[in-house]
Amino acid sequence: MKEFIFKTTATMKEYNNKKWWIDSDIVREIRIAAENVREALKQYREIVSEKFYIEISDNAIKCKSPMYIDTANGECKQVGYVITGKTDFEDRDNYKWISQYIDLWVTILTVVDTIF
Repeated sequence: MKEFIFKTTATMKEYNNKKWWIDSDIVREIRIAAENVREALKQYREIVSEKFYIEISDNAIKCKSPMYIDTANGECKQVGYVITGKTDFEDRDNYKWISQYIDLWVTILTVVDTIF
């Protein structure tokens, strides 16, 4: 069993970021024990739904995009995924809730034992 740390930044989709706003830190750091990243993602999906009211569909998991950073030596390294989620926003003009799509920029870290 491995321990994974999920660090998430939430953003609105580009087409609706002028009308709606979301706190980029709405999803707090999540620690998950799982056999592999695939299993950890399943648990992440459930936690995000239950605690943060963000729905991640089967299709969103299937269509997730890899997220990369540039390393010091100029190479690209995958650090996580960009996953589309859906959550409700209050439309104060019409006094109702409206579902909107958001992007979850998920960095996944693996915790390893320190060897002394």
